[in-house]
Amino acid sequence: MKKLHLLIPLVAIIALSGCAWQAVSKVPPPKDVFMTTGDMKDGDYEPVGMVSAMRIKLAFSCLGILPPLYPMIGPQAQDLLFEQLAKEAKRMGANAVINIRTSVIPAPIIPGLIWIPVVNMSGMAIKM
Repeated sequence: MKKLHLLIPLVAIIALSGCAWQAVSKVPPPKDVFMTTGDMKDGDYEPVGMVSAMRIKLAFSCLGILPPLYPMIGPQAQDLLFEQLAKEAKRMGANAVINIRTSVIPAPIIPGLIWIPVVNMSGMAIKM
């Protein structure tokens, strides 16, 4: 019985130690397109339209338990999505994007082993 009390915490520590990650949210400095997750006062802008960017990538699970989402929502991935939003906003004639929302959908192909995380970022393109 003593061995069992030692074995269970040891197995839990080993199983969970390799899957730790931390999501870092970062907003790039404004260059020619201002971007924010917040709103602006009515009348301070003219709505141009909705913009969105999506990232899809095949990923393998960590120990077959959790989908590996960090590479999909980490700083480098967010930078790419912000750049896509900025390009689309400029193409529409906007100089800012407000109300930016990010959603992550981990779609399993083989649950616990192979995932296709889909990251979608969207917002409203405006002229200030």
